[in-house]
Amino acid sequence: MTRKFLIALFAIGLFYILVPGPSSINDFQPIPKSFKSDEPGDTYQVKNVAAYFSDLNRAEITEYYKGQLRKNFIFGWLIPPVSLNYPPIMAFQYVRDRLEQSTFLEEYIYPLRGSLFVNGYEPSVEREIKKNTKPISGGPMEVYGKYYKSKTTLRYYPAAWHVSLVTYVGIWVSSVLLFRIFRKAAKE
Repeated sequence: MTRKFLIALFAIGLFYILVPGPSSINDFQPIPKSFKSDEPGDTYQVKNVAAYFSDLNRAEITEYYKGQLRKNFIFGWLIPPVSLNYPPIMAFQYVRDRLEQSTFLEEYIYPLRGSLFVNGYEPSVEREIKKNTKPISGGPMEVYGKYYKSKTTLRYYPAAWHVSLVTYVGIWVSSVLLFRIFRKAAKE
């Protein structure tokens, strides 16, 4: 019984690793009613990066992209991604260098499958954080004559299936060996 259960569990995990999923940032839909940024670093200069100007706030943006990641993953209807929240200053490290404007940074992960970083900049939030009372700062951003409340920069890190497969098999082999060592130690 236990052996059959472990074999079934291994097979489900193997399916989880090998089933196709998103392979690039292009597999994620843009924010509804948004404008794709053409600023340097937001297009082709950095692989798997895209940026959008929109009128959505942090909660709406992060919920949208969490849903996008779930939609692009076969187990997404059953398993939510792991959510991690980082200080905005880390955006230059995880999203792209020379990203000065950031008020939030979140990561959504499916272990051994890849992760999506969602970095956002909301001038009004920055004004509140810095207690800046200047009327010029903290207003909407103007892009080609249209005003937007936020800018979202995304970066997707896909996991190479062969690396994930080797890691997954290594986890199982290590677990079996540790179980045998503990069982042997318990008998002695």
